Amino acid sequence: MLKRTVFSLLTLLLLSGCTAVQTADQELLRFRSELLGAGGCAFDLDVTADFGDSISQFSLSCTFDPNHGARIRVTSPESIAGICAGIDADASFVSFDGMQLALGSLAQGKLAPLAAPYVLASSWAGEYIAFTGRENELLRATFRMGYDEEELTVDTWFTASPMAPVSAEISSGGQTVLRAEISNYTTFTSDEKGNS
Repeated sequence: MLKRTVFSLLTLLLLSGCTAVQTADQELLRFRSELLGAGGCAFDLDVTADFGDSISQFSLSCTFDPNHGARIRVTSPESIAGICAGIDADASFVSFDGMQLALGSLAQGKLAPLAAPYVLASSWAGEYIAFTGRENELLRATFRMGYDEEELTVDTWFTASPMAPVSAEISSGGQTVLRAEISNYTTFTSDEKGNS
């Protein structure tokens, strides 16, 4: 009788854990569907990039279109505020409007700090979902972008209702190279689709 009771309790715990993961997966897939259905999103980022021997902090206003890439505008620090850049759909080219920024690269050259908005949003929109779960009332999702030595891990924490990203980390080889606080997340309206 005791064995049967213990087995029943373990089964219940395992099933409730599976249900929580399935719910988190479903919520994330619904979020992804809404993002893709809207044709993109807009959000603000406060970024901390870790170069190993130095830290760089800056703020960005961002838009993302899954078909065309991302556009960013630097909002701080004041010395570079107003600079705009475009990141193409494969994140291999960052173009600046009239100015070159020497921010270096992260993760042995795998990530330009200003490409972070593209990496984050394209992960939300379509990269492989490696893990979902609950953490302090937030949904945490781990995405894998790229393969082998080029792989980046993107962890994002989402609020539940309305579901929106609030923070993220980008890692390479088990080392976090960039952290971001995310605010003002919205999906495009029909008017904004044509202007992204």
